[in-house]
Amino acid sequence: MPIDVPELAGLDAVTRGLVDRLLSRPGGESRLLPVVVALGPRGTGKTALLDVVAERCRDIPHARLDFERHGRARSRPRELLGQLAFDLSQQWRQFGRLAFPRLWLCMLVLNGPIELQDRRAALRELRALLAKNQPLEQNRDAIVDVVRLAGGIAPAGGLPGWPAATDLLLRGLSWYDRRRLAGQMRALPAGPGNPEDFLLQIAQQEQGDAEDRDAVDATFCDAFLADLRRAYTGLNRSRRTLNSLVLLDNAHTPGGRLLLRALTEARRRAGEPDPLVVLATSRTWNPDWNESWSPPTPHRAAPARRGPTAHRTRGARRPAPRSPSDVDADWAAEPEHPWPWWHPWYLLELGALAKDDVVTIAAGGRLHPASRLPSFLYRLTDGHPGAVTDVVAAVARRPDALRTVLRTRDDQGQPLVTTTRDYLLQDFSAPSRQDLVTASAAPDVELLFHKEILDLRDPAGEGALFKELGDHLWLRVEPGEPPRYVLHPWLRRILLQELASRADDHPLNWTRVHTRCRDFHEKNGRAVAARYHDLALEDVGAVVAHLRAPFAGARAFDLATAEAWLADLDAITAAPNRLDQHVAPYEQLQKLAGRGDDELGTQLAWLVVALWIARDPLGDPDGKLDPTIAGGFHQLAQGRGQGSILLHERAEDYG
Repeated sequence: MPIDVPELAGLDAVTRGLVDRLLSRPGGESRLLPVVVALGPRGTGKTALLDVVAERCRDIPHARLDFERHGRARSRPRELLGQLAFDLSQQWRQFGRLAFPRLWLCMLVLNGPIELQDRRAALRELRALLAKNQPLEQNRDAIVDVVRLAGGIAPAGGLPGWPAATDLLLRGLSWYDRRRLAGQMRALPAGPGNPEDFLLQIAQQEQGDAEDRDAVDATFCDAFLADLRRAYTGLNRSRRTLNSLVLLDNAHTPGGRLLLRALTEARRRAGEPDPLVVLATSRTWNPDWNESWSPPTPHRAAPARRGPTAHRTRGARRPAPRSPSDVDADWAAEPEHPWPWWHPWYLLELGALAKDDVVTIAAGGRLHPASRLPSFLYRLTDGHPGAVTDVVAAVARRPDALRTVLRTRDDQGQPLVTTTRDYLLQDFSAPSRQDLVTASAAPDVELLFHKEILDLRDPAGEGALFKELGDHLWLRVEPGEPPRYVLHPWLRRILLQELASRADDHPLNWTRVHTRCRDFHEKNGRAVAARYHDLALEDVGAVVAHLRAPFAGARAFDLATAEAWLADLDAITAAPNRLDQHVAPYEQLQKLAGRGDDELGTQLAWLVVALWIARDPLGDPDGKLDPTIAGGFHQLAQGRGQGSILLHERAEDYG
């Protein structure tokens, strides 16, 4: 069984529960298993997930590929399958050595210098190739495995030509070695056609067009899975008690997508289970999933027809990727029928740690879990795993400087905000990065569709950047009609820091962008949205003038009015700021709120500014303004009728 290793915060249901279920072989039989893909933008723990799984399964036949290393991003499946088979065929303590005779035979042909223009010359060189590349003299044990398992492996509905092709491989052995192995193998069944022609056809397809190359990849996948199925039969079945495991990191690359597609298609063609668990990661959406799954941010239209009947999503109609908290329920019981609950894909979305998980990480970073720090971490990062880890490390360096934690320098002297910006934005072009910085001024991504505000630099147009954000999983959708799309809060926080740092002479600096946004919303009758940008511009007077209207005259401040007013207050005070984080929060409050024209104006100004500062995680992490906010709500509630109940209740949140 997999060994115990330290758990990964928030992913125990995946690294233990799900992986253990997939590796198990009830009754010693293979099952139809989905390809499991962990999705998430940069920094969400996808590679860390594979690290933990690989460590737990270090004594089980497993192989791992990272498509962003060693030039694999555009590799063909046939190349990658050879690497996977090489790792899987190592000696494993309980499981022995898995053999891949079919796959090695394919590799033997494709890697040899066969001249295809002259059939006779090709046949001569093929025979010489088989004799020259025969690894018996170099690794007798390996070829013994190949030949032993090659005998008679032609399952019903299997690959035509394989028996004769393996016969050809045997004829490359010397007379003595053939006699020595004769007692360890069954007679080879006769196969249709000429075995030399079968192998040459594979090599010829390698040099053909795209369709031919796809056919070669398909042949390799068929061979790879057929070898694995054979490896779990016969005498080996009793000791191979767990499935083999393949870990594919960064499978969003062209090479990764090709391999995943080739594997799932090979499984469909075979129509029978195999003993292989595939766990992949991706930071972009794969169109191959559209038939049975919906993206996390469904900005694409759903297909008009239902997905193929072979696709299974446990009865759900094109569900969004599942969260780690869904795993236990999704796999609670195996279905009685032969089809699995999930097939051929099971998608998991990573990237949002729960508050309890943040507490766990904080405790691991020697931060007291009962302090305000875990709450601060969660508010600042919105549970982004990489961000939590980085901020914990920064706080450990300067525990007395929470408000300036994004400016904390690492061992190389780089501020956290700079290294984070470069890491998160490396998938975007330079013009797109600048457009994203500008668009971060708005609470949603609406600016991406208003080039008169944004001055778009991306030549592909306003819709292209929106699609790129969605494809890289940086968008979130908020319910409503129509749905409202927003940037991931951690990405937006970093972008806003960049916007705030733009020079005064920058054509799209903080003041110019927020002024454009304010004027646009004012022109279109969106008063609350306009006041949002007024507050970002530190125009407290304009905000107070808007919020005092329900309290003027004899108008009743009933429950409905109070609910609407609080909604406006929340929307406006969510505005970003670029306040000096070296100045104490109360000093900033005094400076910005000052004294209004009357008592109501003063009360509103102090409440608005205090909330505005406090709602920024970096504004008042110690909660020093909480008494001021609570007092402000209580004062406003005096003599306001039924609506005052909601104001008093809101005050209790800060009491």
